[in-house]
Amino acid sequence: MLEIRYFVHGSTPDNEAGVRASWADPSLSDKGLAQARRLADRVASIDVEAVFSSDLVRARQTASIAFAKYPRFEDSRLREMNYGNLNGCPGEMFVRDEARSIDVPFEQGECCLDVEARVRAFLLEMTSRYERIAIVSHRFPQLALEVVCKGLSWEAALAGDWRSTGQWQPGWDYHCTDDAL
Repeated sequence: MLEIRYFVHGSTPDNEAGVRASWADPSLSDKGLAQARRLADRVASIDVEAVFSSDLVRARQTASIAFAKYPRFEDSRLREMNYGNLNGCPGEMFVRDEARSIDVPFEQGECCLDVEARVRAFLLEMTSRYERIAIVSHRFPQLALEVVCKGLSWEAALAGDWRSTGQWQPGWDYHCTDDAL
């Protein structure tokens, strides 16, 4: 079984302006840098063998600040969903029915099932190498963890997303069995 500690990247100017960056690549804002430093205090004693982040700069920056003493690796499979033509667009340009994105990709982009396949492949590789890892990533890779590790449907994962319910916490724990993969 693979134990996973998940952490969301710090805030960016895009987050603060209501823009959905996706594969656009903004850096952390001053607020995001402060969040990453606070996260470093929270994770100073967690027991993980390695830390993995998306290769997008906001996740890399968060991981390098918060997990400076841990071995860190970047992996493009942990990127946010590719919104295609909508990368870097304001949130109001997105369809209100997010369930549509489960199996219908954004134009020139991905759907939830594509993100799930990426995350599932990443986890399958990790189970043969590690017992305990941390991940610093984005919204849809975390929702994919809910689907893969907890067995939720995409509909349930989207409906229970902490971003819409306001139930943020400093980190999330997942246990992923070989059977789940």
